[in-house]
Amino acid sequence: MDGALVWLVLARARGVGRIRLASLMGACPDPADAWRLTVEDLLQLEGWNHPAARAAVAVRGDKEARRGAVSELESALKAGLRLVTLPSPTYPVRLRQTPDPPPYFYQAGPWTPDHRPMVAIVGTRSPTSYGLAVAEQFGAALAAAGAVVVSGMARGIDCAAHHGALRAGGVTVAVLGGGADVCYPREAARLYGQIRASGAVLSEQPPGTRPVRENFPERNRIISGLSHGVVVVEAGENSGTLITVSAALRQGRDVFAVPGPVTSPVSVGPHRLIREGACLVTSAAEVLEELGFPTGHSPEHAASPLLTEDQHRLLGWMGPGPRWAGDLAEACGMEAAEVQATLTLLQLAGFVRQLPDGQYVRVG
Repeated sequence: MDGALVWLVLARARGVGRIRLASLMGACPDPADAWRLTVEDLLQLEGWNHPAARAAVAVRGDKEARRGAVSELESALKAGLRLVTLPSPTYPVRLRQTPDPPPYFYQAGPWTPDHRPMVAIVGTRSPTSYGLAVAEQFGAALAAAGAVVVSGMARGIDCAAHHGALRAGGVTVAVLGGGADVCYPREAARLYGQIRASGAVLSEQPPGTRPVRENFPERNRIISGLSHGVVVVEAGENSGTLITVSAALRQGRDVFAVPGPVTSPVSVGPHRLIREGACLVTSAAEVLEELGFPTGHSPEHAASPLLTEDQHRLLGWMGPGPRWAGDLAEACGMEAAEVQATLTLLQLAGFVRQLPDGQYVRVG
């Protein structure tokens, strides 16, 4: 029987589950050999007990289980997905080394793991304009520096990070809570297509699975597991983003937090993480340097070709002297909150600085 079908059939055995299946794959990576193991053989594996071992042997003769496995694999192929199993040479090494790796996942897109740093950017689904701009700028600068940007393609910070990486011509990987063939949210269809074309969309859920709430915490451990570090951009006090942080800490990943306005409810999460020991970062270069991947050039140099249209416009209106944020908003026709967020980003990137009286001036 085809190796992929072996694993999909065994996954249908009652009581096996992903942890025991991963244990089996680690001990016996050849599916043909795994198919022939006896109950006694299986009991020698970590985490296995008599009921699970007997079920794994019995499922080999279960025609319904085999039909289900065949149907799942056919659906994947029809949707343009490939099955990546734990023993596969294309399975990401860092994810394999986590305490609870998915025994297999489905992938759309050409990305294959390599030596490049992988950085997750996560945050709230209800960000401010500042948060969106920060996430996109970090995604762009990380991608421009050669990193792979990982996120969950959720509304808000996740999508902004993916957009930034794509804008810089880089690679980004999205890990979904539903099937890898199911675009969610629906309004991100264009983004989903771009990620599939140049990076990867991953999911441990079967093809066609609709996204449901209970899948997202499980999805989050894969986001952090793939990555060298996790950057948090805006998260409320009880944000689901903090589930990703918890997974990252269990997996031994570095956690970074971007500070935000102290008056914003979505600054509560990052500021709490900073107080608890997360590394405060204000640029992508700082993230890579902390992870041991020096960029070889200054943050300002890395960011300069990645300025947005609004950032270029605002810098043009500033002139050589100091300007108030409110005056700039009137001069260039932007909303006051948008001007303030843009100025903050330009300050983080080293293009402007704030004077003691609150005015802003261009650097250089």
